[in-house]
Amino acid sequence: GDVWQNPGTWHPQLVVVGLGTNDFSTALKPGEQWPDAQSLVTAYKSAYQGFLDKLRARYGSGTTILVSVGQASGTFTDAVRQVAQDRAAQGDTKVRYWNYADPALDLLGCDWHFSRHDHQLISGLLRDYISGLNLAW
Repeated sequence: GDVWQNPGTWHPQLVVVGLGTNDFSTALKPGEQWPDAQSLVTAYKSAYQGFLDKLRARYGSGTTILVSVGQASGTFTDAVRQVAQDRAAQGDTKVRYWNYADPALDLLGCDWHFSRHDHQLISGLLRDYISGLNLAW
């Protein structure tokens, strides 16, 4: 399909990112590039930071970047939270962490993915979170 070419003058106020759920959904298997779970976490966080660097370079420091995770706790959740905390510690206060885990999610989509109900719930949670960011919309 067609891809919109940003003329370079457009900078979004908000970018929402959700990366890595499947990276942590199964145990490491023999032959994978990471010798242990901690190596996977370290590589994931490094790659995530690199991706955020690219977003910053493309959209500038005025764009809020929302890193999101849909699990209440665990290695993946901790890694995403740490990515946001590391950015804040480096002075990038416009990277925000959003955890949208909710007991009402039924995960009845194919192979425990989000269902239509879940997507509706998540969109409402996202709307509520964004409304607290005081963006000039």
